[in-house]
Amino acid sequence: MLNLPYIPESVLTALRWGSIPESSPHTHREIAEWCDQFWCHFMDVDAPAEIERLLPVLADVDVQWDLFLANTYTFEQLRTLNLNDVRLPTEWFDDWARQAQPGSELSG
Repeated sequence: MLNLPYIPESVLTALRWGSIPESSPHTHREIAEWCDQFWCHFMDVDAPAEIERLLPVLADVDVQWDLFLANTYTFEQLRTLNLNDVRLPTEWFDDWARQAQPGSELSG
């Protein structure tokens, strides 16, 4: 489990880890779950602008994780699969990291 504060720098750190899974201290599953937790932490509050702009990226990581699982594996495979072994395409993490950079325009 990721033990990072819910701040913009942590988002960039987690996304960088996702882009280098061979040397990352965390799995893509853990990164996706942390992104969901971060998003949920600010879901019902008026988040600062620097957090608000990251929420679509965080939500996309979580949603794409779920979609990847649903579109890649059968129900039977998912029942027995070790989700910590599943890797998303690293290019996705590179793209999310670019979107999360301060001053970048998030694609709609």
